[in-house]
Amino acid sequence: MKYYGNDWRIMDLKIERLIWRYRKALIIIIAYYVLLLGLLIYFNFSETYSTRGKYFSPLIPSNDQYVEVGLILLVFAPISALVGGLIGGYFLAPVFLFIHKNILGSKMLYGIQNRPQPQTFKKMMRGYYPSLLAVNISSIIIFSAPWIFDLILNKELMELGGPVHTQIYVPGFLVLLMFTMGLGTLVFSPTWFLIDAGIVYSNEERVAGTDQPVEGRAVGGRFTDFLRGYAGIGVIFSYIQFLSIYISQQQIIPPNPVDVAVFLMFFFGLPIFLLIAVIPSLIILDITKEHRIRFVRNFAEKMGITDFVKVSFEKIKQL
Repeated sequence: MKYYGNDWRIMDLKIERLIWRYRKALIIIIAYYVLLLGLLIYFNFSETYSTRGKYFSPLIPSNDQYVEVGLILLVFAPISALVGGLIGGYFLAPVFLFIHKNILGSKMLYGIQNRPQPQTFKKMMRGYYPSLLAVNISSIIIFSAPWIFDLILNKELMELGGPVHTQIYVPGFLVLLMFTMGLGTLVFSPTWFLIDAGIVYSNEERVAGTDQPVEGRAVGGRFTDFLRGYAGIGVIFSYIQFLSIYISQQQIIPPNPVDVAVFLMFFFGLPIFLLIAVIPSLIILDITKEHRIRFVRNFAEKMGITDFVKVSFEKIKQL
């Protein structure tokens, strides 16, 4: 396709608007990539930490552990998050809405609320709880099914110290993140689809004739509260398990202070790394927002949800 005259200006304006809208997110992503790549390059060429010729998993196309970490956090985790977000949203958003209206929402009033599009992108924190959920799922898998190590890790690595060694758990945990990041966004993205489409409900009809307060909220918000609670509590137990194993290992092998500092920095910073890894998928989902809204509203229409509503909270003078 060729562009002539004003067509080029239109394309340039669209690109400029996209860059302006996502400028903060893009700055964070670039800074994250530069920082992480710098650290990995430093460790890779450091005589103390160099692992050239050693690798974690045959599933990753590399023979160096630091390159594998870079590929997981900078390439595979973002792609996994995007795939999970698209699959979860388009396949599970209708399921969530059906469950809410036909099982959870007896005698509820449903409607569609239109909200203006913000000028800037303000949804970067959406990736926080999916990241926590990914950490939780990975830890559940490796603690409850240690045989998974035989499938995903290098056999030579398995000979280092057995399945209770931190040199086994940490690589296994990282490799699993390639898949669990997708599971995290797959579970949460249906709530994002429903919230962006403005599907809301009220219990006004259900509480009629009672002294219960009238409530109105987004359909996706009800599922979000439950999922956030599970992800937040679950990741606490996961961290406790990891730390207990790491501390017990340090009692056997005298710890190097630098190694301990690096481990703790990476360990506690991992949710932030994963949060940033989800941002590219959130940007793509935001760009496709209009299509996603039409998709959800078309399904809602088939379920009889067609009325546009206005939700307000007004103060009245006390009598």
